[in-house]
Amino acid sequence: MTASRESLPAAVRETDLELVAIAAVAANGVIGRDGEMPWHIPADLEHFKETTMDHPVIMGRVTYEGIVEALGEPLPGRTTIVLTSRDLETPENAVVASDLESAIEAAETAARERHDGTDRAFVAGGASVYEQFLPAIDRLIVTEVHDAPDGDTRFPEWDPESFREVTRDDHDGFAFVEYVRRE
Repeated sequence: MTASRESLPAAVRETDLELVAIAAVAANGVIGRDGEMPWHIPADLEHFKETTMDHPVIMGRVTYEGIVEALGEPLPGRTTIVLTSRDLETPENAVVASDLESAIEAAETAARERHDGTDRAFVAGGASVYEQFLPAIDRLIVTEVHDAPDGDTRFPEWDPESFREVTRDDHDGFAFVEYVRRE
């Protein structure tokens, strides 16, 4: 079960950053299989890049390592904040954070110092990172994949009544959908 907003650390509750979860989610809630996405949708990858460019992006270690393995480096043009309890060697555009509070502090610093004072940070997975941040998420940007593949990782349950759909861009086999938390 997802924690309440009140149970989050003060730095997370009180940040001025708009926290945006961005995910591709299948009709059955699957977001991954064996550390990878169980589909290949180039338009989704481009949408993720365009949406997150020039922003801090918070993710877990497994997601980070998968990106580095695929690209040979952390996400270019963004500051990656890796939420992990492990020690990691990271290049200049990646920062390790041991908890939600230090992740938010790193995102605020990156937004101010590296991303022209942007007021938005993205949460990009995996499942446990989404679940930890969900009570603080202001906006969801979801690629709804119209398929139900097998997988071992799912997007956490979220209350659709807490959010309202503000945009939908339908494509063959998927849709880009944006939700904003209701006041």
